[in-house]
Amino acid sequence: METSQLVTRIQLARELGVATQTISAWSRQGWFPLPKRRLSARLIYYDRREVETAMVARAARR
Repeated sequence: METSQLVTRIQLARELGVATQTISAWSRQGWFPLPKRRLSARLIYYDRREVETAMVARAARR
């Protein structure tokens, strides 16, 4: 069984070319996955596979 790969919100923002606040807004809007782990207010981790699935689904709807 593969373990999930966690990635920080800061890393995701850099990879996607958006601000970290944008990722927070997407989560509140319901189409972006919720964080898997919060170590602090700034250190928030997401499951990379869930993020990739959400991004593909979003692109398909556009």
